[in-house]
Amino acid sequence: MLFLIEPPAKRALVPPWLETWLIGKSNSADYSERWKRDFTERPTWCDADMSLQQIKRGNARGNKAALYSRSFIQRCLYQLGCYVQHHSFRVILSVLFLFSLCCYGLQFVHIETDIVKLWVSEGGRLHDELNYFSHVQNKYGNLSWTPNDEAKFIREEFDEKLFQRPEDEAGNTGYQVLIQTNEHPSENLLTEQGLLRHVQLLQEIVELQVEKYGMNWTLADICFKPGGLDMDDGSFFYSFKPVLERLVPCIWITPIDCFYEGSKPLGPTPPIDISGIRMFMEHLISDLQNHISWSNMNPEALIRGISEAFDIGTVKDFFLRTGIGAGYLERPCINPLDPSCPVLAPNYYESCKAMEILEQHLAISGLKLTDVLTAEVEEKADDDLFSGLANLFGFGGDSSSSAKKVQKREVEPIKGKANENTTPATTVQDKSKQCKTYRKSFLKWISDNKEKAQLLFGPHMPVYPNYGNIMRHGCQGFARTVLNWPTDMILGGIHHRNDTLHAEALQSVILVSTPTDVYKRLKGSAFIQQLTEEDDESTQTVNASLKWSPNMAEEVISAWQRRFTESIYNHEFNLRKDSEGGVIEKRIIHPLASTSISDMLEEFCNFNYAIIFIGYFLMLCYAIYSQMRFDGCLLSVNSAMGLACAGIFTVTFASIAGLGLSTWLGIEFNAATTQIVPFLTLGIGVDNMFLLLHNYPQITKSVKKNEIGVLMKETGMSILMTSLNNILSFLAGTILPIPALRSFCTQSSILLTFNLIAILTVYPAIISLDLRRKKSGRRDLCCCLISDDPIDNPSYESYAYGFDLGTPTEIIREKQQYHGLISRGKDEDVEDDGVQPWTLRAFLRNYYVPFISQPCTKFFVLVICIGLFVAGIVGIQNSTQGLDLSDVLPENTAPSAFLKARDKYFSFYPMFIVLRGEEIDFSKKQHLIEGLRRDIGKSRFVVKLENGEPSERYWLALFKEWLVGLQQKLDDAQKQGLLDDFDKKNQSTSNELKIAYSLVCSYGNTYDCSRVGRVRLIDESGTVNPEGFYNYLYAWHEYESMFYRVSQASFYPRLHKLRKGPPENKFRFFVPPAPKPMYSQIPFYLTGLTDTTVIVEMIKEIREISENYTRRGLDNYPNGVAFTFWEQYMDLNTNLFKAISMIAFAVFCVISLLLFNPWAASCIMVILLMMTVELAGFLGWYGIKLNPVSAVTLITAVGIGVEFTAHVVFAFLTSLGSRDERMAACIDRVFVPVIHGALSTLLGILMLGFSEVFVPVIHGALSTLLGILMLGFSEFEFVQKYFFVVMSALIIIGLINGLALLPVLLSLIGPSCEIRPRRSRNHLPVPPPLPKKLQRVEMNSTRNSKSPEKGKEMKNLIAQPQVVFSKTRDHIDHTIAKSVSSFNKRPGAHQLLEENDAAADVVL
Repeated sequence: MLFLIEPPAKRALVPPWLETWLIGKSNSADYSERWKRDFTERPTWCDADMSLQQIKRGNARGNKAALYSRSFIQRCLYQLGCYVQHHSFRVILSVLFLFSLCCYGLQFVHIETDIVKLWVSEGGRLHDELNYFSHVQNKYGNLSWTPNDEAKFIREEFDEKLFQRPEDEAGNTGYQVLIQTNEHPSENLLTEQGLLRHVQLLQEIVELQVEKYGMNWTLADICFKPGGLDMDDGSFFYSFKPVLERLVPCIWITPIDCFYEGSKPLGPTPPIDISGIRMFMEHLISDLQNHISWSNMNPEALIRGISEAFDIGTVKDFFLRTGIGAGYLERPCINPLDPSCPVLAPNYYESCKAMEILEQHLAISGLKLTDVLTAEVEEKADDDLFSGLANLFGFGGDSSSSAKKVQKREVEPIKGKANENTTPATTVQDKSKQCKTYRKSFLKWISDNKEKAQLLFGPHMPVYPNYGNIMRHGCQGFARTVLNWPTDMILGGIHHRNDTLHAEALQSVILVSTPTDVYKRLKGSAFIQQLTEEDDESTQTVNASLKWSPNMAEEVISAWQRRFTESIYNHEFNLRKDSEGGVIEKRIIHPLASTSISDMLEEFCNFNYAIIFIGYFLMLCYAIYSQMRFDGCLLSVNSAMGLACAGIFTVTFASIAGLGLSTWLGIEFNAATTQIVPFLTLGIGVDNMFLLLHNYPQITKSVKKNEIGVLMKETGMSILMTSLNNILSFLAGTILPIPALRSFCTQSSILLTFNLIAILTVYPAIISLDLRRKKSGRRDLCCCLISDDPIDNPSYESYAYGFDLGTPTEIIREKQQYHGLISRGKDEDVEDDGVQPWTLRAFLRNYYVPFISQPCTKFFVLVICIGLFVAGIVGIQNSTQGLDLSDVLPENTAPSAFLKARDKYFSFYPMFIVLRGEEIDFSKKQHLIEGLRRDIGKSRFVVKLENGEPSERYWLALFKEWLVGLQQKLDDAQKQGLLDDFDKKNQSTSNELKIAYSLVCSYGNTYDCSRVGRVRLIDESGTVNPEGFYNYLYAWHEYESMFYRVSQASFYPRLHKLRKGPPENKFRFFVPPAPKPMYSQIPFYLTGLTDTTVIVEMIKEIREISENYTRRGLDNYPNGVAFTFWEQYMDLNTNLFKAISMIAFAVFCVISLLLFNPWAASCIMVILLMMTVELAGFLGWYGIKLNPVSAVTLITAVGIGVEFTAHVVFAFLTSLGSRDERMAACIDRVFVPVIHGALSTLLGILMLGFSEVFVPVIHGALSTLLGILMLGFSEFEFVQKYFFVVMSALIIIGLINGLALLPVLLSLIGPSCEIRPRRSRNHLPVPPPLPKKLQRVEMNSTRNSKSPEKGKEMKNLIAQPQVVFSKTRDHIDHTIAKSVSSFNKRPGAHQLLEENDAAADVVL
């Protein structure tokens, strides 16, 4: 008789209809004996449904909530697998069609190379500040043109081509930077050789040409100039405007501006030839040479002479106030032996006395001066006036020098001393002419014979300047009052020796105009008329002048900049000859153009298909090798090479589709996308493929039907647990507001999601197709061949209690199947009936498990791991923030070499204080603006002049200086009585006085000249008259356009040209008020910014000052490179903490929901947090700085680290026995593949496979390794440093915590078993097969699970099993009696009964 007691009724955890759907769907009769043996040891791992059946039968108790959750997930996965198996072709075609649609988006890929758009934080204060100009432009840039505007302003000619470029481009001029470093450590470059080498480099840069549109372009065509000259187009001298504008030089920042040689690169190139009109010009300017350039021109004398004969407007006043003076003629010469060294130079060499001494010495040897020196024939003026005018205006003539030289023999060595009383051969009158004739040759002789000359001439030798003392306070450009270059900007590695300044590096910055400026400057010129291009249709050269546009100008500028970088990077100064005559590279010249970094990023943002192909090929080879099985010389039926290939291609196609969807979503590609994402997602995505491939052969031997459903049910839990956490970890990385990193994390999440979809749909469908092949006995890849081996058909005897009661000893005493260190047969990864000696499995079972189970060992492990945790905390404290831009660029490139030199020697950055004028009345905030600039100028980070003022002039100060000059003229005129009846007497007054008079009359929209004499433009305190402030500002912009450009004010809205008075009185007119500048800038230069900590300190200091003045009513914010790229570090720690907290919480929730065990999730979180701290500490110890890149690796490490913990805890949770026993079972089952994954990572041994359960983990580790290894071949150092090294460290740290700490922690405080058998602690029998009626109900309920009648019947069949048994009592009793009779005859039967629940139930 069978006695079954129905469990007492309890409150149901789930609704009846859901319980019906979750329980009773799995039938033990569908599984083999091997599967049933596995179920007895880990029931909830194998089938939660059957575990719940045993709980319902009263044979076990446990965490029903967890089992309901597991049953639900397994049921969903089972149904998905069944559907895929039955509709494999439909699933494959449908998913691949959707993936193909996503791939279509790849044609719209945009690779972002703008470093600002890649690394500037999105959202928040900085984002608003960077977009403020766009806001102002949209709000105030589309004002209509009114009749009143037409009367006051000159409307610019509408040119639709100007809309090709953004309007804020005007404030973003391009640049070229040249750094010259020393050849030997601590070598001083402030020497004649070092400085002249820099002069030579600049001259070569000026002469660089690039061919574009049929013309040769030089720096003079594209460089930044301070603006055009304001000249009356009705005057005679207006025709000379092109000539004078050629004399306006390019602006650059260079250390050679301290010396006369700084004039040589300024040009113009070629010099202006005035030989034809020299006699005419000499009436205006004395001592004028035939070819005018900055190296022989006195600008002040030139302008004064011209202004006395012609009306040149305000040009004269501009030249005088800028401090141009005599130009470079008054500056010391680097080499006083240079024949072009001017007479006005402080160290000009008076060579006549020394030449006289040389002549005396030559006389001793019987030689004459003409025997050793070369006479230079004086240039003759061109008598053709027309030819001279043609040369002057650039439409004819030859600008080359006409000097002729007579070659003489070399100077012979001079012996003895000259007789000082020797009578000279020439008269005193001829000495001056002789000195001039032979000066150039004489200077060359001294240069070639310096030692002899020193002995001969003594005190009459030339004087070389003290270069360090001259440059101690910086240098000045051609305009001394506005162009000042502080020492920190031009000299690097500065130190003092013997009271002399030494420098180890020199830096020059060459500015180029914006494409719009170049377009406007050259539009309509004769040069542009000669542009040509090749016609696409006829392949003939056609004129392209009508196509001239800002975009064409940009192409020219970019081409020249690339030519500049290429020529300097490959310069002869960077090459040396070794002792064997070979050429070696030793870089001392480092170029960088504004296009260099974007060009480099664009080049390396392209997919490196060679590296990608190698990586995927290695992955394919490994997958094929790991799955191949041979039967003789042919592939066996059980081989899975085809599935391995299909898996790699499936993951690859899913990744491509994910990239396509990313493009559809507007996610831009960058270097991280092309260099990291393909390998990282491949390495992680293939892991799931190996999980399915490992369980696939076991399922085919354990299940009668719906094999793919069972495969998904048993494997899907692990796939979901790891994949979801990986996806969430990358999604958490999007918290960091860095566009490049957000794109990287978002793309990785999308790709991993696509991989998960493909692994759960397409790949099981492909496996189902292979299953058909396998069932038909066809060989792998050779489906036309049928194997001769019999197909292995497992046993599916449907014993009442899950196994044959006649052989319980074999059931209970069956051991786990393991295999050794090296595979020896085709099925070794699947099954090995014994533990082989000298294997890792034997080591674990015989040594490691007993060792780690000892209390002292556990204590030791805890101490060691706590020590690692403490070391991690110390490493975090020692870590620094920052990301060197040189790390982001590939090694052995021009930008990388330049940035390393710059980081070593120079630490200055430009900065602007932007005034947001919407809430500012500038006329009333003048002193507040001055106070803001003064307080910021006090910062130790701001570059200052010798007088303590910031190095850069700004618009308000220049504006006031101009008004002070005008007010002085008004005061002088008032004293002279010139202001009375001014308009009748003003013909003889200066233009500046007329302008000043007009300004006094103009205030607001009123014109009242009765104010003259009563109202001042600016008072003694420096306050501009508030009533006319905006009127005066417009006039300053009109007449001082060069100063306006130099001030970098960048007013917006833009100001138009004013309509002036009539030609005879053009400076007397009403000056309208300027629109209030909604946007304006105050420039600064910052220095001492050596590392991120200092930069963040600077940002905080400047921000505090800025915010203080904002609170006082002067709305402003700082802007510049330092703020753009480093302000993110102010919130980096906070954002990192938020991201890690979010991913940790997400992982906790996901694991809690999947396992339904918060304590198990807490154990995982403890290990993950310790791993994160230890990894962060490793970054500090290894010298990897904390920045957004390393922050992303820390964030994703939390998700990736789940693979080292979740499987372990899951195995522990689903095992039976005490904590120590479950820990041993966990190690025995899981840790072999973990160890092999570590060995494969560290040693590169690609073929190690162990463990009955977790062999796919090995394959996953190896596949991840292959993906990570390919990162090590990246040309980007930051990829190697911040991804390859960090990921490798993560693997090692994960193994340490997984091998040692986690088992100890689980053995001490691990969660309890999910299910506990009532009769035995270590084994739970398989529930009896479902009766056929219940199976029919199950089949029907699958079709209609919502039927209440069938749901009620299902519940009764499971919850009240006595109903089932009562209907088949006779058959059951007969079977039991026969089994018990046979069983009782065996020795030890009663002991076995206590250990086996099913047998014990029978006896009871």
